[in-house]
Amino acid sequence: MLAQAAAAAPAWQLGPEGYGPLKFGMSFAQARKLAPSLEATPDNLRASSGCDQLALPGHPGVALMFVDGSLARIDLFRPGPRTTRGVQPGDSVEQAMRAYPGMVAEPRAYEENERFLTDRRSDRAIRFETERGRIENIYAGRWAQVQYIEGCL
Repeated sequence: MLAQAAAAAPAWQLGPEGYGPLKFGMSFAQARKLAPSLEATPDNLRASSGCDQLALPGHPGVALMFVDGSLARIDLFRPGPRTTRGVQPGDSVEQAMRAYPGMVAEPRAYEENERFLTDRRSDRAIRFETERGRIENIYAGRWAQVQYIEGCL
């Protein structure tokens, strides 16, 4: 099973349920079975109590956020990994808007000329951060954590 998951890793995509076999709501222990080199940050080194944001080993440009031991958000922060609708960091804002029609645009924190583009579905969402007409970052997961603007803060 792990060998199959590792072989399929380059094709994993970010969607409303998670990233490949990593599903929102799964425990850290369950995620570690799929990514054995995943290591939790010691509690005393975390930016926020109960929250841990980690690079996903073997998946450059992908980070996992665990809140109270449960997978709550997944970030894509460099070109390569894509959403289930084919959008990746570096793509044009127009590409993202075509792939996710009806997204809500709002000012991006700290960047008054840039936007957050958000497609919210009930308690889950996917959000795109714009930078000079391009998508800089993409993250999806639970609505509460998608609203975080500085990782676990």
